[in-house]
Amino acid sequence: MKKIIMAASAVLLASSLNAAGNTNTGCGLGSMVIENQDTVLMQLFATTTNGTSGNQTFGITSGTLNCDKPTKIVLNEKLEKFVAQNMDELAIDIAAGNGENLDTLSTLMSVEDKAAFTQALKANFSKIYTSSDVTSAEVIDNIASIIG
Repeated sequence: MKKIIMAASAVLLASSLNAAGNTNTGCGLGSMVIENQDTVLMQLFATTTNGTSGNQTFGITSGTLNCDKPTKIVLNEKLEKFVAQNMDELAIDIAAGNGENLDTLSTLMSVEDKAAFTQALKANFSKIYTSSDVTSAEVIDNIASIIG
C-alpha cells in the first residue's frame, strides 16, 4: 500500500511540475493508447501499461512506441551483429587485453582512447561475461555500462 501511495504522490508531484507537456509516463504502449494524459489517473494508467507488459523496454530497444533509440553505442546494428557472431573470440581478446576482435569492437564503438578502453574491459571481464550463457546483447550492455 505504501508503494502505491508513494507512486501516486510522485506522479502528482511530477504532473504539477510539468503541466505544459507530459513526459511523466515516458514512452511505450501506454503513451500511445492513452492519448489524453491530462489527469493523474490517466497518467497512472499509461505508466502501468508501460510497466506491466514490458513494452517500454521493447520500445526503447527498437525505437518504436514513441521511444527514441539511445544515442550512445548500445544499439549499433553492426556492433550487435559482430558481438553475436564473435562472442567466444571476443571474450578471449578482452581477457588478454588485446587482439583483432577487440580492435574491431573499439572501432565499431568509435572509441578514441583504445588503450584505456581495452584496459577497462580487461579489468572488468567478469562484469562483461557474467555467466557461460550470457547473451551478446547483455555483453554489449555490460560494456556500455563500464565505459559509459
